[in-house]
Amino acid sequence: MHIGIDIVEIERIRTASRRSGEGFLNRVYTAPERDYIGDAEANAERAAGIWAAKEAAVKALGTGFRDGIQFHDLRIEHEEAGRPYLVFGGRFLEEMQRSGLTAASLSISHCGTHAVAAVVLG
Repeated sequence: MHIGIDIVEIERIRTASRRSGEGFLNRVYTAPERDYIGDAEANAERAAGIWAAKEAAVKALGTGFRDGIQFHDLRIEHEEAGRPYLVFGGRFLEEMQRSGLTAASLSISHCGTHAVAAVVLG
């Protein structure tokens, strides 16, 4: 079992979105994630939660964003009731398979100033 956790200041994501606009959003978030986020400045807590989830996932895998693993190799989706889950592709999926990992659990939370995510891979 592998565990990763990340915490991020919501304002940091809001500022990056404001400064870099579509470039930042397109680099970090997949199209379905951008649809879920909507206005990244107004919904910065959503954007920050997804950011934290991706960071927590690469920490759980033990790779970080290197060796070809990119933000778009991970997609955060939500069940109808709102529960988030991870969808893997690209190099991240290859590393999971190489490591014998077949399952993932994700939890995201946020308060007024921070978003946090925890990922368990097994």
